[in-house]
Amino acid sequence: MKLIVGLGNPGVKFEKTRHNLGFMVMDFFAGNKGLSWQYNSDFSSHYAKDAELVIAKPTTYVNQSGIAVASICRYFRVDLSDLLVIHDDLDLPFGKIRLTYGSSSAGHRGIESIIENLGMEFTRLRIGIGRPLESIDPEKYVLQKFSTEENKQLPKIIEKSTEAIKSYLDLGIDAAMNRYN
Repeated sequence: MKLIVGLGNPGVKFEKTRHNLGFMVMDFFAGNKGLSWQYNSDFSSHYAKDAELVIAKPTTYVNQSGIAVASICRYFRVDLSDLLVIHDDLDLPFGKIRLTYGSSSAGHRGIESIIENLGMEFTRLRIGIGRPLESIDPEKYVLQKFSTEENKQLPKIIEKSTEAIKSYLDLGIDAAMNRYN
């Protein structure tokens, strides 16, 4: 069983913010696969599943994602090597995607929380949101909504991210990395 988790913050206030890019990708992916979201309080997440795959959006805040992700892994008996986490990344230019395995958090507190709770031997799909201007605090930047110009590009970025997920599922991490990195 594979588990794909999109990171984001719960609530209407955070919809369409940079930090919720993982949620946006998961919603698009679920729609493409015809999966419907359910809520489970045992692991504080919205989830959808089929015979081979579980997808999830934790309802904890991004910085506490590791608690929910660890609970989901235990509940569905998912090996850490079968976990893919989708998240925003300040260190990549806007719209650039990169698959990585077993890497550090690079300062992303949601990933840091997952590493603290589970270890770092999992796959990540990092989606670039770019760095803010020097006058903007990165912690505030990730909680801002996308600009008008960025919003125009989001559908293609989300679609490309979904294609990378499908490649990961169908071909494995190495082939997907060769194709998308």
